Amino acid sequence: MAKERKFPFDLDLSTLDTGSITNILNDIEQHMPLMESEGDRTQLLLVREFFEEELKAVKRLH
Repeated sequence: MAKERKFPFDLDLSTLDTGSITNILNDIEQHMPLMESEGDRTQLLLVREFFEEELKAVKRLH
């Protein structure tokens, strides 16, 4: 896992494989057009960045 996160909450993603994280990222992309405010989009972009970094940080097996 990556060391220090800027994200507002701490998650243990050790049980997720790359497929699960990829599915989360795909869901985020599908929800992006539904965000009504700039604040909502910004929050969702932070979540996406969090999962993208996690996907890069750890080698995961299916």
